Amino acid sequence: MKRYFKILQVYFLGSVMNQMEYKANFFLGGLFELVWMVMYVIFINVIYFHTDSINGFDKYQMLLLIFQGGLIDAFFTMFFVPGLSRLPEMVNTGGLDFILLKPLNQRFNISFNDFDISQVKNILIIIIGMIYVILKMHIDLNVFNIVLYILLSVNGFLIIYSIMFSLMSLSFWVIRMDIVMRIGSELITIGNKPMSIYPKVIQKILIYCIPVLVCFNFPVMYLIDFLSLRMVISAFVISAIVFVVSGLIFKRGIRRYVSASS
Repeated sequence: MKRYFKILQVYFLGSVMNQMEYKANFFLGGLFELVWMVMYVIFINVIYFHTDSINGFDKYQMLLLIFQGGLIDAFFTMFFVPGLSRLPEMVNTGGLDFILLKPLNQRFNISFNDFDISQVKNILIIIIGMIYVILKMHIDLNVFNIVLYILLSVNGFLIIYSIMFSLMSLSFWVIRMDIVMRIGSELITIGNKPMSIYPKVIQKILIYCIPVLVCFNFPVMYLIDFLSLRMVISAFVISAIVFVVSGLIFKRGIRRYVSASS
């Protein structure tokens, strides 16, 4: 484990050095996501000029959900998008051979070989926005609530990573990965909406089959007392299952890649 932390540190420092060579790109990086977030917040404020609640969510609860989605998306973009986005190219060009030859866990090496450091500023701004909204909502934040909220957020982050890793692993079978990547982007959009707006059947699908609601809704629902203990436990079980399934898909793809290469 200590060895992997050292490797992670080397990859991270390498990304910092590479991106700081072009300081303008570093400071402008992630600007699109930040502008989109600001426009979305303005849009929500305009909507709530005309109503006090949307399916049980008031303005600040909705803003908290938006910030939660933005936070998970920013963390995912920072830690995993640079590495995972290269997988289809590595499969098509044979560059994956270099990953397979290294004495490292293949999933780790693909996921963490590069970082988008420019997302740091987005993460800080979103956290400030979340703190402001939480203070406005007068949420009771004791140590237990904070710890469980963080665990649910990390759990959601792990789920969205596992889903995206599964989708990118389809590059072993699918050539047109741009379509698959758009599907992943749309799943994030679907998950970052209040769960209550969906019919019960769709809610079940988006919790147990494609658990995007668990990623974004569950941490916020816990903070505002909309989440039962049974659903909290279910969230962690779902995360474990999705992570294992994504690993099985990847291993199946690796076997196909190796047999095709030989």
